[in-house]
Amino acid sequence: MDFETQSGFPEEPPPAASEVPPPAASLPAPAKARGSIYEVLVVVLLALFIALLLKVYVAEAYEIRGRSMEPSFKEDERVMVLKVLYDIQRGDVIIFSSAENCQKDLIKRVIGLPGDHVKIMDGVVSINGKRLDEPYLRKAPFHYREEKEERVPQGKYYVLGDNRPDSQDSRVFHSIDAATIKGKVILRWWPVKDMKSF
Repeated sequence: MDFETQSGFPEEPPPAASEVPPPAASLPAPAKARGSIYEVLVVVLLALFIALLLKVYVAEAYEIRGRSMEPSFKEDERVMVLKVLYDIQRGDVIIFSSAENCQKDLIKRVIGLPGDHVKIMDGVVSINGKRLDEPYLRKAPFHYREEKEERVPQGKYYVLGDNRPDSQDSRVFHSIDAATIKGKVILRWWPVKDMKSF
């Protein structure tokens, strides 16, 4: 006598061994986790390495300290300085090491190039006998008591702060050596509302 299931139909025979699908291959969970952590570490280290290379060899951010470059640059503003593949022209703003303290960096504007004859009289700067147009200065007239005159040696640059009454520059320490220049200011990026390229 045949027996039936509760549904009233005979039970189907179990599938043959060859018809049973093999279990899906999978890695143990701990191995997957270790692989993910390793990948993240590699990416982070690579990013840090690239950032370090950029900072050391390509570009670096600086924070403005002091008032010597007002109104062009104000205290606490941030600028980006290009450290490679740049040419220095008259009017460029540069970062360089102080001759008195190599650990201290200064920001000034290039006024005289190698070989130039720079003369300052009654606040007026002349280069090679021609008055220099300086639209970046304050509107109020500037008067410097002493007359300054200098022939810029080869391999050196004559630099001045835009805020002439409140700047220690080549009028005090003469032309700076090109070897002390760390880079050229190419961007003011902070505050964002005053962002500007140079």
